[in-house]
Amino acid sequence: MKLKETFVEFPNARGKLLRGMIHRPAGTRGVAPAVVFFHGFTGDRMESHWIFIKCARALASQGIASLRFDFYGSGESEGSFREATLQSEITDARAAVRFMQRQKGIDAARLGLCGLSLGGCVAACVAPSTKAKALVLWSAVAQPAILQQLSKKLGKPSPNHADDFEYDAREISAQFLKDAAKVDPLSAVHRFTRPILIIHPGKDGTVPRSHAADFLQASGAGIKEKVLIPGADHTFTSIAWESAVIGLTVEWFRRYL
Repeated sequence: MKLKETFVEFPNARGKLLRGMIHRPAGTRGVAPAVVFFHGFTGDRMESHWIFIKCARALASQGIASLRFDFYGSGESEGSFREATLQSEITDARAAVRFMQRQKGIDAARLGLCGLSLGGCVAACVAPSTKAKALVLWSAVAQPAILQQLSKKLGKPSPNHADDFEYDAREISAQFLKDAAKVDPLSAVHRFTRPILIIHPGKDGTVPRSHAADFLQASGAGIKEKVLIPGADHTFTSIAWESAVIGLTVEWFRRYL
């Protein structure tokens, strides 16, 4: 099946431009179901080893459209990373869903969400309010307070702002970390009653496997499944691991969208 990929930009709640890519199965009649991807902390709409691109194209080959976008302050979207908060990413996520639902040829009632790491936290948080039909979480953060631990462990003091951190050449504001601890994705996912697939690496050195168990236990979904990818790291960095994740994800959305 021929695929169509289109660069897009749309405003968030504050009128700042978010930029992304829509993938469509070209030549299809009627309307298609769709998935919105949410990238991880300090990530972007392509994600590590381009796993979001690969998954989006795999979905399109099966007749499912998708949107990948950069949160405010990340990738090519407007703003600086230091200005972002987890709450602003949640607001951006809702804006992205509304934007995708308004697209010509998209079935607004058949929308799925997929998030990696902190993007999984975001996906869980917006799933009930956006009335998503299915949810897939990859290496997802169930306890956002972990960001404070990771920033102190992996980061170093910012040279520009007291109390802030530098990680991977990005400034992480103390406010981001403080506000993130107030977000409760487990409470949100408890209100989500549609199918949820939780995929977690067997050797995640960033987000412990207990987070996947927390999501499974908290989920209110009638249909829910947890899959561990043996030996995999946080972003599934091998051809075999990413193939397994993409295959499971595409099949889940084929079945439930």
